[in-house]
Amino acid sequence: MSTLWTPNRRHFLGLSAAALSAAVLARPALAQSPQRGGTLVLLETSEPPTLTGIVHTGVTDFTGKHTEGLLTYDFDLNPLPLLATSWDVAPDGLTYTFGLRPNVKWHDGQPFTSADVAFTLAAIKEGHPRGRVTFATVNDIQTPDELTVVLKLSNPAPYLLTALGSSETPIVPRHLYEGTDVAQNPAQ
Repeated sequence: MSTLWTPNRRHFLGLSAAALSAAVLARPALAQSPQRGGTLVLLETSEPPTLTGIVHTGVTDFTGKHTEGLLTYDFDLNPLPLLATSWDVAPDGLTYTFGLRPNVKWHDGQPFTSADVAFTLAAIKEGHPRGRVTFATVNDIQTPDELTVVLKLSNPAPYLLTALGSSETPIVPRHLYEGTDVAQNPAQ
């Protein structure tokens, strides 16, 4: 009667060690001087599909390099000012008011205003997979002046401040995106 050999973890590790030893011993001695030519193989991540993350989830590492959010965060995830210089959350958690940084210009020299923030938040809420959930409770985005944004919520969203950083909510220039298909916009 014959039995089949069933390898176990110990056999696998032993065979792996033997194969590694054989490969090291069979390797030719290193040359005294470097040789020119040959092929270098690298593993690279794919090129990001868009420049901003307002309608796509695949660019969060890249987005924060050329756009900014309302807030940034320290190592303990405490919010710090970025495009917003101040923020206030109403005691009931239903109103968030942001004061914006004055004298900020877009790359083309146009001024940054509360209209850019309102447009961006609405575009993310409508077209971004996570934005639909993140901003689901935002019922109204008000811009009482060029440097103030007020978010009105239907229910408290304690996570909202952490979603307003560059990688999650990059603010984009309304004048370049408004009236276009955001996902197909050349500035995207």
